[in-house]
Amino acid sequence: MREWIEGLSVFLRGTLGEKIKYCFDVYDLNGDRYISREEIIPMLKNSLIRQPTEEDPDEGLKDLVEITLKKMDQDHDGRISFEDFEKAVREENLLLEAFGTCLPDMTSIEAFDQNVFQKQLEQ
Repeated sequence: MREWIEGLSVFLRGTLGEKIKYCFDVYDLNGDRYISREEIIPMLKNSLIRQPTEEDPDEGLKDLVEITLKKMDQDHDGRISFEDFEKAVREENLLLEAFGTCLPDMTSIEAFDQNVFQKQLEQ
């Protein structure tokens, strides 16, 4: 129970550093402490709208992966380490969820808080 509550606390009210660590761990699909090109492709695949007239729909995906690596791979080793990810996010906060949503938005957090605290007040 304690572990779940601590995780929920980071998820809802964590510091930027805690959120960076959480998101990196979510995106590191194979747990090897790096986000590789092979891990990025499936995460970004659903972010592109495919046009029926495109000859090679995967070309846009490849370009997006390359742009992402160029922006986030600080040491240019072809993969994103935690240090690369942290530095990129601290420079540009919007990159925190670059590979997909993994944190709740403020509206959801506020609704959760109101629901929980309202129930506590009623008890």
